[in-house]
Amino acid sequence: MPPSQQQNWQHFAEQLARLGQRRLVLVEGAPQWCRDWVVSQFKGLATDHGLWVGQAEDARQVGMPGMAAKQYKRWLGQELDVLVWDGWQGNPPDGLAALAGTLKAGGLLFWLMPPLAQWPEFEDPDYARMGLEAVSEHAFAARQARLLAQAPEVIRVNAGAAALPELSVPDESEAFQVGATTEQNELVEALVRFGQGRRRRPLVVTADRGRGKSAALGLAAAELLLAGREQVVVTAPAFENVRTLFRHAEIRLGDALAEQDEGRLVTGNGHRLCFWSVERLLEEQPSAEVVMVDEAAAIPAHRLRSLLLGWPRVAFASTVHGYEGTGRGFALRFREVLDRETPQWQEIKLNQPIRWAEGDPLETLVFRLFLLDAGAQPVAEALPADDVAIEPWQPSAASEAELAEAFGLLVNAHYRTTPSDLRQWLDDPAAY
Repeated sequence: MPPSQQQNWQHFAEQLARLGQRRLVLVEGAPQWCRDWVVSQFKGLATDHGLWVGQAEDARQVGMPGMAAKQYKRWLGQELDVLVWDGWQGNPPDGLAALAGTLKAGGLLFWLMPPLAQWPEFEDPDYARMGLEAVSEHAFAARQARLLAQAPEVIRVNAGAAALPELSVPDESEAFQVGATTEQNELVEALVRFGQGRRRRPLVVTADRGRGKSAALGLAAAELLLAGREQVVVTAPAFENVRTLFRHAEIRLGDALAEQDEGRLVTGNGHRLCFWSVERLLEEQPSAEVVMVDEAAAIPAHRLRSLLLGWPRVAFASTVHGYEGTGRGFALRFREVLDRETPQWQEIKLNQPIRWAEGDPLETLVFRLFLLDAGAQPVAEALPADDVAIEPWQPSAASEAELAEAFGLLVNAHYRTTPSDLRQWLDDPAAY
């Protein structure tokens, strides 16, 4: 790539930020060529918040934190400018779908892979984890390659030069601005009312990634401490999931904050916001007027029920179409528990994105690649048995519409359905 092109990445990212967009940069080639190319491009790309998923030595070359793909949950709830995903090291679908949601407007996802034509034969190192290494045809990878080849918004880089697309950038007055939406402000108000309100009326918050639910939880937690609540407890699968929550709570507390360390904020009058792991929280049962559960869909159902019954005011926040793919299962299955145990529970949904603009190309692409919004079509009426025909059907041979509808049935039927299940289903349908 010419040096002038090399220096254009920062300008391109700034243009994307003004549009409220993010993009996938698909780097196709031999493993070391892909890595060397990305390392060379970082000379023209300034980033304070980046992550390299792959080999630690590659991450060190560009001065970014690095990790293996299996550790992806550590970074959920954080915000990135750049994500480098070395697919030559393995492509667990849950992790890739998840971390794409951590990129904010102007963000770039560099995906290092073989040329698209080779994807059906590519021996992904992650196959062994799921017992797919002996499968002769990898329909999941073939489908992804086809969709990416058809996606004009994908920036494809190979051994030749890659041209960055021309963007129509709005005037400064019309540029995308990251800021609280009306929905988010209303959620903060609702969470404060809930936290000051009557017992046994849990609140359930559902949203896609990038809608600002974690920030809203943090702002509301701070407001509750300032209003007199003595202890608000936050729990999640890992503390990394709630860093955004604590950052916004810290900002809102401002001068009222007297002490702080990781997972703990204390005001001048001793009121506390604390993080507890789910296991420790259920084991030690600390007193708390309010408990907030973030990334609830990734927590087993029996533990959610214990959390629900263990404290007077419990709010559950869940990603609907997230990496774990269980948001809809959470809504369907946990709703039954809520109806039975606390019938006066409430639900709030966030729809408008806050970290990027509506119609963001990367969000649309990730949803398409992993069928994150797949849903079963409602059945109008039951048919007589004589009118029903049972025919052989293979997901790998289905149209996109059929595949989405069939996978939607699977999602609705199981509590924990993940993007990895889509790969397993396409590559080894006999397992289902």
